[in-house]
Order: sequence, then structure tokens, then C-alpha cells
Amino acid sequence: MRVTPITASFGVEIDGIDLGKGLSADQAADLYEIMMDRAVLLFRDQPLTSEAHLALGEAFGPLAPKHPLYPTPDGFENIMIIRNDAKNPPESEKWHTDISCDANPPFVSLLLSKIIPDAGGDTLFCDMRAVHDALSEPVRTLLAGLMAEHRMDKGFDYLREMGHHDRADMLMTDAIRNRNTDHPVIKHHPSSGRPFIYVNQAFTTRILGLTKSESTALLNVIYDLIHQPRHQLRIRWKPDMLAVWDNWSTQHMATGDHFPKEREMRRVTVIADKRSRPFTEPAMAAAE
Repeated sequence: MRVTPITASFGVEIDGIDLGKGLSADQAADLYEIMMDRAVLLFRDQPLTSEAHLALGEAFGPLAPKHPLYPTPDGFENIMIIRNDAKNPPESEKWHTDISCDANPPFVSLLLSKIIPDAGGDTLFCDMRAVHDALSEPVRTLLAGLMAEHRMDKGFDYLREMGHHDRADMLMTDAIRNRNTDHPVIKHHPSSGRPFIYVNQAFTTRILGLTKSESTALLNVIYDLIHQPRHQLRIRWKPDMLAVWDNWSTQHMATGDHFPKEREMRRVTVIADKRSRPFTEPAMAAAE
């Protein structure tokens, strides 16, 4: 197994391993530790079956239940199909961490490319640990005591901005409308202890306890850092590539420039278990 850094702060490309054959306990432990350090793992030439995709997810923890808004392959309800074509435009071309409106948001995502356009449809990631470290000490001190509100219904703002009002209205069920929670603006990773910023443009509505203008100003300071290329990496997909990432300490965004060309991805999501510790638990001490 060969590990090659993608950027200075995060992301690695791993080769020399056939994920379709399954992972030994030692391999799973090694990949978990690499993810805690580098946050995003990229594997090429991995034509995984649905069974192998699920088994790989289970190596990182319990699988999340079926997503209510996306289709699944027959017989594999824990695999989400994310498909774009002329009838299914991209729905979230904003920086986000998945379902941050939940009290215990998803921990690990495993995204497999199936159908890729000849150009476009790249996925970008941002290292929110690096964004934290890029803030000045006075700003970090201010943010350390603050909470932010995250709402699921805000995630549909992008659809309305793009004119897809019917799709947004269809998704806006009562369960979605009432799906919200508050999280610390600065969170320490429950497993590694490393601090990262936990607000995002898709789901975060405001920083609590501040005026609207103060909240907007501080959020924009953070969002400006997210948009800096030095904190990002970009994946140009080919078929049968797999990205595995820590959904807590990173954000991601898929570009929609391929539309209306066909693009199909399949995602398995992992929730926290005892090893990774739930999102709401206090962080372990960071390693020296």
C-alpha cells in the first residue's frame, strides 16, 4: 500500500491495494489512522460491486440508514445513487458537510464514481482544520464560545436560486422542515482532538447570540477562507474511483459544469461508533 500526499495539509492518494477483496483488520486500522491524519483518501481503479462497497463502509463503522431523498440500487438500500442528467440537474453546488443539521451528523462517506462525463463534475474538498488554523488568535478566541444553528430546510436554498422550485417544494416535508440543531462553531474532533470549524453555507443559518450583521460578518470571514485554494483539493473523476473522507473535519462541493451530461455516483455513509466516538462526545486529547 503506497500513500502519496495530494496537498500539503490534507488528502492522500492510495494505491497498491485491491479494495474489492476486502480489508484485513490491520488494513482497516491503517486506513482509519490515515484518514484521521489526512481526512480524504482517494483510490483509483476500484470497480467495486455493491457488496464490496458496503463491506468497505462497514470497515469504518455502522452504516447509516437509507437516505429518504435519493434512490438506491435494488437490494442495497444503504447505497445512495446520486445521478445527474438532463432531467436531474445538480442540487447542491455549495460548500457543505453532509447533514450538519443532525445532532450526530454522518462521520465517513465513501463515494464511488460509476458514470463520469468527459469533462466537468469535479468534487472539491476543503480542510476545515486548516481553516481554523488560518484564523487569527483573537478571532478563534471569540468563536470558541459560540454556537451556530444548522437547518435542513436551508439546504434547499440552492434549488430555489437555480429556479428548481417544484423540486424544493417536493422535498420540503414536515420532517425536513423541523430537522435542525445547534453545534459549536469550533469543534474538537472526538477521535483525534484536533480543532476544526463547523459551519457551512448549505445548512448554517446564523451564529447564536450575535446580531444578524455580526453573525453574517463572522460567517463571511470563515467562508472567504474556505474559498481560498490553499485549503482545498480537487478530484477530477474517472470511472471506478473511490473517495473516502471524514465528513466532520472537511467540507465538499461537486461542480455542476457537466450538466446536462450524465454523471452517476454511489455513496455509502457511515455513522460514528465507539471507536470514532459520537460527534456530541468530548474530544480526546490531541496527540503530541
